[in-house]
Amino acid sequence: MMKRVFMLLMCLMISCAVFAASVPVVYLDRSSTNLEASSYIKKQAKSNKLPHKFTFTSDLNSLSGDEKVVVILNSGLSSGTDPRISSYLNSSQNKQAIILVNLYSIGKNILMTSVSSADTASGVDEISAATQWKKRDSAIQAMHEQWTEELFRLIQVKQEL
Repeated sequence: MMKRVFMLLMCLMISCAVFAASVPVVYLDRSSTNLEASSYIKKQAKSNKLPHKFTFTSDLNSLSGDEKVVVILNSGLSSGTDPRISSYLNSSQNKQAIILVNLYSIGKNILMTSVSSADTASGVDEISAATQWKKRDSAIQAMHEQWTEELFRLIQVKQEL
């Protein structure tokens, strides 16, 4: 009996690993903000035991266009979308798959907002959050957990479409 339970568990673990959904995360620059955000996404996914396999790239052209989910990190600007990202969004035929994560430095503000594709100029789901990484107090930690939780929720919704 124990042997069967063990075998069943092993089969489940293997199937989860084999069928883990690949989620590309695009960052255009190797800035400290993008590297911190990428690392945090991986850390939170692992601690939440998510079945997603995150792949990281710095090239929008590496996307095939038929992904179920694409996460794009928009950072380095105090406001607005990087022109390279705007150009990609304007030409994309697969907007329902895209989640744009805006990482902004807005003074000492600790913020997080999420806007659905129906309410954005770009036509994609957007999450905006502060880029505070150095100071790790509880409010900043809570903000980072909040935006990654929303990101993981949106990923799940898009993969079920």
